[in-house]
Amino acid sequence: MDSLTHLVLGAAIGEAVLGKKIGRKAMLWGALADTIPDFDVFASPCFSDAQQLLVHRGITHSFFFIFLMAPLLGWLFSKWFKNSDVSWKRWTLLFFLGMFTHLLIDSMTSYGTGWFEPFSSYRVSFNTIFVADPFYTIPFLVCVLIALIAKNGSPRRVKWNKIGLWISSLYLLFTIINKWHVHDIMKASFTEQKYAADNFITTPTPLNNFLWMAYSHDSSGSWIGYYSVFDKSTKINFARVYRNDSLAKKFDGDESLRILKQFSKGHYALTQVDSSIYFNDIRFGQMAGWDDSDGSFPFSYRLNRNTDNSMALDRGKFKISLSEAFTSLVDRVKGR
Repeated sequence: MDSLTHLVLGAAIGEAVLGKKIGRKAMLWGALADTIPDFDVFASPCFSDAQQLLVHRGITHSFFFIFLMAPLLGWLFSKWFKNSDVSWKRWTLLFFLGMFTHLLIDSMTSYGTGWFEPFSSYRVSFNTIFVADPFYTIPFLVCVLIALIAKNGSPRRVKWNKIGLWISSLYLLFTIINKWHVHDIMKASFTEQKYAADNFITTPTPLNNFLWMAYSHDSSGSWIGYYSVFDKSTKINFARVYRNDSLAKKFDGDESLRILKQFSKGHYALTQVDSSIYFNDIRFGQMAGWDDSDGSFPFSYRLNRNTDNSMALDRGKFKISLSEAFTSLVDRVKGR
């Protein structure tokens, strides 16, 4: 999820765990605890563009990491704040819950989270919520802010913090139930049209949980379709996107291309624009793909060679402006 969401969730956890003992500072330390897994971004300059994709949400987003770091940080904070009347166990609980919920909510997105690093490189992704969803974050943020300005230890502070945690938790539950419902509808339409594929995956489109994308792949390409819970018809138009592996023959054996394929879990398409070859990760959809089956992919890299023959990755450019894409998104969410 986005950084703001993690800060809000962490602050609420901090208040719930330590609010009665250290007041507003509990929100600060809770926000820190929930943000720690994302400290992996500071290591990015040490890795290539492709390697950074696997470093992020890697070892710092694993159970191994949180079981190691939670008691260590708990012990350090109990020593630093001896006069706070907070035990080592309580500090450990704060850091464990902060980092654990970070891993949990990140795994609900499509990016993939390395729960089992360093023992397995498998990335967990349940595809129930988009990486930034204002329907989850904004109500939660409002509740936490109300709790923040309330007096330390006051019933109002406790009440609004609990309301925020309940609302956010219920919304996450809604996204799971909604995915089951949408997945069944989209899979049924896919089957009725007699399309064949090795798998079938549904994931929400940007900033909402009402418009969904389904994608599947076989040996030569993928099918991509979109469905809004407000659509009047359950028959979905699936567009074909070819993988075009032949376009990357000159990059065969390159480590960066191997990493891109691993990161995308095989859900990719190669395209050519003029003399440039692009690697497109289809898991993140297309810019207004519901309107244009040839829409550009937001997660796209141009495969390029440096002067030393190593591969350089440049992010692709969008064919449509963000404002146009947002307007198109809102209209499509409404079922138009």
